[in-house]
Amino acid sequence: MRGAAPALLLPFCWTLAAAPAIAQDLVVYDDELRNGFVSWPWAAHDLAWSGEVHSPPHAIRLEPDAWGALYLHRDGALEVADYVELRFWVRAESGSPQVRVVLLAAGAEIGALPLAEAVEGGVSAAEWREAVVPLAALEPSGPAFDEIWLQDTTGTDQPALLFDDLRFVADPTPPGPVAVAVDPALDRRPLSAFLFGVNFATPEQIESVGYTLNRWGGNRTTRYNWQLDVDSSAADWFFANYTASEPAPPLPEGSAADRFVLDSRAAGADVLLTLPMLGRVAGPDRERRWSFSEATYGPQLLDECRYFGPAPEDWPFWCNHDMGDGRCDPGINTTGFCSPEGRIVGNDPDETSVVAGPGFIAEWVEFVVGRAGGADRGGVRFYALDNEPMLWDSTHRDLHPQPATYDEVWQKGLAVALAVKAVDPAARLLGPDTWGWCDLWTSAADAPGDCTDGPDRQAHGGVPFVQWYAAQVCAEVAAGGVRPVDYLDVHFYPQAPGVAGTDDVVNEAVAATRLRSLAELWDSAYLSESWIGAAPRLIPRLREWRDAACPGLGIALTEYKWGADESPSGALAQAELLAILAREGVALATRWVVPASGSKAEEAFRFWLGYDGAGGKVQGESVRALSSDSQSVGAYAVRSPRDELFVLLFNKDDEPREVEVALAAPIAGDAALWRFSETSPLATAGALPVVAGTFSASLPARSATLARLPLVSDLLFRDDFESGSAWSWSARTP
Repeated sequence: MRGAAPALLLPFCWTLAAAPAIAQDLVVYDDELRNGFVSWPWAAHDLAWSGEVHSPPHAIRLEPDAWGALYLHRDGALEVADYVELRFWVRAESGSPQVRVVLLAAGAEIGALPLAEAVEGGVSAAEWREAVVPLAALEPSGPAFDEIWLQDTTGTDQPALLFDDLRFVADPTPPGPVAVAVDPALDRRPLSAFLFGVNFATPEQIESVGYTLNRWGGNRTTRYNWQLDVDSSAADWFFANYTASEPAPPLPEGSAADRFVLDSRAAGADVLLTLPMLGRVAGPDRERRWSFSEATYGPQLLDECRYFGPAPEDWPFWCNHDMGDGRCDPGINTTGFCSPEGRIVGNDPDETSVVAGPGFIAEWVEFVVGRAGGADRGGVRFYALDNEPMLWDSTHRDLHPQPATYDEVWQKGLAVALAVKAVDPAARLLGPDTWGWCDLWTSAADAPGDCTDGPDRQAHGGVPFVQWYAAQVCAEVAAGGVRPVDYLDVHFYPQAPGVAGTDDVVNEAVAATRLRSLAELWDSAYLSESWIGAAPRLIPRLREWRDAACPGLGIALTEYKWGADESPSGALAQAELLAILAREGVALATRWVVPASGSKAEEAFRFWLGYDGAGGKVQGESVRALSSDSQSVGAYAVRSPRDELFVLLFNKDDEPREVEVALAAPIAGDAALWRFSETSPLATAGALPVVAGTFSASLPARSATLARLPLVSDLLFRDDFESGSAWSWSARTP
């Protein structure tokens, strides 16, 4: 990454460390494609042309016809700011073909320039000429790119073009120090204790790390039967029922959910319990059952055994040949259950489930209160209204084959919420539990294609689904009812390839994209480097919708993941993500799932919950911290009630960066540092003097640094702060 020089003038600067290395040129083609670039076919071309070449033995020959292009793709984006120009040599076989140079990100064009404007004297058939394409001349609309086109602009049949020696020229200017300005009196926002939540932490993990909230969630909770301790794997694994405890304890005491609640509370974490609202749960007994029997519903595309391979020797001893996946070939399956679209339809829901309405859920909450206490007496404080209901027709299509609508999700959630609050009025409810980008805007019933609009949305005044849902909450209150929902609950995973992280493979391009993509949570100028294309600006968008429709609702992010557990860039992203949530006013968050013990992702939580190994926590109010180059170095600040100021600095660059921090508050001593990086664990990193309200620091590449500074006591500020502390009981509800 490359960063702009600081925009802020600071009164004092300590001697900085050695200047960072200057970035290197990146070769795209020199006799063959380099550095991860591959050619995707879109026009006739030869990557090993040995006729006329600029530098032997090969060049690229392209026939630029009918809008076709030389299409070069790279898995892993490059940053525009790292390079000043694209250079290559070009020659026409005859005439002067008209093409343009295009940069793209995830298939979306971010900048273009006619080739003729980049070649002095124009493209020639008589000689090789160098094309110099200043990236600034492309006027790129995004920070990164992963594709290059050299594209015909006429739509006709043009003479061939020859290209050779393509390279991006690096910016030769070393990045200057990043200026950070911190003002503890501005942008004050309580840092919620419930940001530090996870899914399915063990008691040992809760006690060791200090996670504040433990969520019982995910696809299987949609059909969890609390009386039988049975759930369904649904589409995740052949629509089969499974028991959560073997042998069965005296149920429902001792069930998996019961142990989860009691163990989490005993270990010190609050609980977020997901409640089914589909209308059916797994049953009618504790036997293993499955929805799509091949004996009953005919041959299917896959069964549990053939999942492992076509031959019997590939099959594990425990697999079930009858357990189908619900997909079929209507030319082979003539039972009448195979639809023309290739899905098993008309299966009997009673084979794997039982009816479970709001009364069934109310009985569960009564049981929970009896075991753990009410929400205001040490019991379960938070309940979620199901898990991703807009995916019912996919994940749970054996029971709910039709796509859910605005009205269905609201009405079913309302019935469950009112049933819960009738039992435990202090309980806090979360909904609608969206799965991602699309159902922020629309329902599952909306037409495919542009998933931000559709007929169901238009039938509801064109209002985005989440905003409409919030409006129903306040309409219920205005009509004299109980507020049924207290938090707008969404899920969000970055969609650029590899960024969310399903493994720990080190990939520099993915790491850089991962760290940039944190901007999807807040930055209106950042376009998602994925199929989304637009600027998600997730949290400000949710705040705007909430404020327009139902002020007072909290915002919750109960599933997210920005990298695998052992991914160093994922750990850095996790640590900064928590800072973003704090600054942007999110009230509750739970990572999917709990990081593995001892992992880098766990280290990111310790950065906040135990940075000094002796119980030190970053807590208090988020306050203003501005970075002159937030894409390279993220800067955040938290003022604690103990006259301390925490400054959190995240160097996302792949090279060391210098920072100069100006503090608009009197400081009573040095800045004590703690840090983790790609190569070093979380540990103390010494101290820095503060002179004239300023300190300077050298941040290692890909590192998270915490500076703790003692403030000159301000009792008036402190008392005002403590009265609204997010770590007090009163602020733990929206």
